[in-house]
This record gives sequence, structure tokens and C-alpha cells, in this order.
Amino acid sequence: MSASNDPTVSTLLTPAQEAAFSKHGTALVNQLRIFLKTARLYERENNNFINQQQALVRQLNDLLAEYGDLTLQVQAGYLFFCGVRLKTEYDIESNSGYLLHLFLRLHISGLMINTGVSEENVIVLAKLLNDAEDNGNADYDSLQQQFAKHRLDYIEVLPPVFETSENMDETRRHRQFAKRTFFSAISNLKSVVASIGASRSVDLTYTNRIVHSLVDQVVSNDRYLLELTALRAHDEYTFLHSTNVCVYAICLGSALQLTKAELAHLGFAALFHDIGKTRLPLQILNKPTEFDEAEWELMRKHPTYGVLALAKTMPFDDNTCRAMLVAFEHHFNLDGTGYPLVRFRRNLNLYSKIVAICDVFDALTSGRVYRRDPMSPDHVLRKLLEQAGQKFDPLLVKMFVKAVSVYPPGSLLLLDDQTLGLVIARNSHDLFRPIVKVIGNLNSLFDMAEEVDLSSRNEVGEFGRHIVRVVDPQELPVNLSNYVLQSFV
Repeated sequence: MSASNDPTVSTLLTPAQEAAFSKHGTALVNQLRIFLKTARLYERENNNFINQQQALVRQLNDLLAEYGDLTLQVQAGYLFFCGVRLKTEYDIESNSGYLLHLFLRLHISGLMINTGVSEENVIVLAKLLNDAEDNGNADYDSLQQQFAKHRLDYIEVLPPVFETSENMDETRRHRQFAKRTFFSAISNLKSVVASIGASRSVDLTYTNRIVHSLVDQVVSNDRYLLELTALRAHDEYTFLHSTNVCVYAICLGSALQLTKAELAHLGFAALFHDIGKTRLPLQILNKPTEFDEAEWELMRKHPTYGVLALAKTMPFDDNTCRAMLVAFEHHFNLDGTGYPLVRFRRNLNLYSKIVAICDVFDALTSGRVYRRDPMSPDHVLRKLLEQAGQKFDPLLVKMFVKAVSVYPPGSLLLLDDQTLGLVIARNSHDLFRPIVKVIGNLNSLFDMAEEVDLSSRNEVGEFGRHIVRVVDPQELPVNLSNYVLQSFV
């Protein structure tokens, strides 16, 4: 089987073939990173250097014999091996994250390695890449010249990938698909809730199909669904909240490398985590002010109501049982506090701990139920981190921050040119420089917003704009959802 540098090649592979590509690609990324690090620490005569050099060459020759020419390439913010997307950790300390950041810093998209590569070739490769990173002024043309000068005939540097009109059409198609799936999930949830409210049995065929579609889109590229979680609609809050929590949970589960089947189970449970609230009076759910103690007492019953609603209307199978467990547990805290009150508390289910984090994040950023004024997403992340180990699982909180980024979608940023940037997507190679829509300034708003990648550099390698601070949503009373939806027209 020959390899390809076209990312769409993964759609032509069987699941077993794609898993093999992913396994081998991840192993190559790890060994290449180890060798680059070793080359910085040791001279080439050192045994550690020789061992890592030989290990890399053996691995390359094995892969070349199996796949033909090899590519490691960054496209659309992800790392691909021979056209198959790898699970990428965006933390620069990780092997895949380091390599992704390195290619972007050098203004290349990656490397192609051909049959015939030698030990001497990889020694020169390590020197050129490390020197280029240290100098900080490399680009595709200069690296290409260096590769030719040092006769790296079996290793090629790949040019940066720019968005063509064809790519933009593909982006629009993915956005439209994400929007259709997202709003279908909301619409279907309304139908299911209506059936549950009438105590009718629920047909979950379409629901399961939607959840599987959400999983496929998150695994492929979670940007567009995360973009939609920034929408705010108070008249649709209950359904929008449950759909957002479903999307967040799948994204967090994907970051934890759960299987697609596990992600579908998690997404289903997350979608119905708050189903018990349908048994509460609307005047409580829609109350514009804080709850009194009697109202809170009633609100604390919704996990129990959720279990009863699911048990009464859904097929009694594994999926429903998982959803019942999450509905009951998602307000339990790691330290044993929370509600509803139970006599004995056992260890919390993984899905319940995931949904608890996603539920609180969306509720606080929306300004409903737990706090009437919305908080900025970065402020909510800080609260989650402060409560890690007490209320929330510390590892899951850390992975959630990675999944939604330091400035999650919906964050409003003041930039150094005094414009306002609404975050619509994380930047996979730089969590501190997201993709924003520039919507105006503190004095006025634009009719149309411009999409800007804050990680983009100018011709001399400098960032075009910098973040000054996060703007509180109450500071600028405006319907930010309109700007989000502009991208999905």
C-alpha cells in the first residue's frame, strides 16, 4: 500500500488500516522528537546519540518498506502521517505538539522522507532543524536551500499549505454540515422531551444517528461544533445547554482518546443529563432572579426526576442505564458533597465526572440557573481549575482546558489595536492565540466581522495583533450570536 500526503486518504482506508497508519505515525513522531532532543544534548560520537540515530533510521526503513514515501505534515492545524490524521497533543512539551509547533515556527508544512535515507541524512536533518529553530528566522525557501546544500536527497521539506478557494468551499461545506447537525440535535431533543412529558415511549433511532454524527465531526475536526457552542438563546436555553454539554463532553472524551463507540455512549448520556428539569415548573426554570431556598430544594430534585423519566420512557438497555447514571450523578462532587443526598456514595462514573465539568462550564458562561449574570469563559476555566481536586477531577479539568483552549469560543478579547475579537475557535498550534472575529471596538460595532488568526505572523515574523485583556460580556451588551452565525451562512 503506497502512502499519500493527501489528508483525504484516510477516507479510503479500512478502520484497521487507518489504525495501523496512526500507530506507526505516532511512533515515528515520538522517535523523531527524541532524536532531535538527543542531538541537542550529545555529540554524534556519544552512545546515546548513536542509539537514537540508529533507532530512527531502522524505524524509517521499516515504514518505507511498508508504505513507500513517508510524509509528516501539518494541515488545518493537525498533524498527518501519510495523509492520516494523528491524535495530536497541542502541549508543546508533548512529542506531537512539539513537532507541530516546530513546523509552524519554521513556516513549513512538514517533511517527506524517501527510500534510501541514511544515518548521515538524519544527522544532518537534526542539525538543520535545530539550528533553524534556534535562529528563529527560517522559512520554506531558506530551508529548501539548506537541504540542497547539504545534499539531503532523500528528505524533502514541504511548503506551507495556504487556503485555496477550493479549501474555503470545503470549509463552508463542513460548517454547514456542523450547523445542520447541531440544530437537528436541538430539534430532536425537543421532540424527545415532548414524548417524555407525555409519558410516551421514545424512539431513539434518529437521536442515536445524530449523536454518532456529532462524534464523527468532533473526531474529524471539532472546530465548527465548538464554534456553535458560543451561541446564546435564552428562550431555547434548556435545549441549547444540553446540546452544548453533549458537544463539550464528546470533545473532552476525544481528548482522552475514547473510542468512537464510547464517545457515542458519552454523548447520548450528556444529551439527557438534565432531562429531569422538564419535570420542574417553568416559573422556576425561567426565573430571572436568584432562587430562594425552597426553589433550590426543588431544583436539587432534578437528578432523581431525570432517572425516573428515562426509566419510564426509554428502552431499558445499556445506553439508557448509562444516561440514568449520569443524570443522577452529574451534581455529585469529588469530595462527597453535592446533590441529591444519598446514604452511601461510591466512586463516580467517568462519564458523570466529564459531564459535571461540561455542565458547569456551559451554565456559568450562559448565565442561567447557577448564576444569573454570564461569566467570561476564561473566568469559568479559572474557577474550574481552582476547584479541581475538590469538586472536579483534576486530570479531566486539565484536559477540558486543552480541549476548549485558554480562550474558549465565546470569549470576547480586547486587542492591542483597540478592536474587539470574538473567539470562534481555538488555534490548535497555539492555545494562547485563538481565531477570532473582529466585530468592532469599545465604541461601536461593525456590520460585518472579519475573521483573524491571531497566530499569523507578518513578513518579518512578528504577530500582527496581541491580546490586551478579556472583556466581560456585561461590558458590551450585544447579541454575539449574530456574529457566530455569520460564519455559517
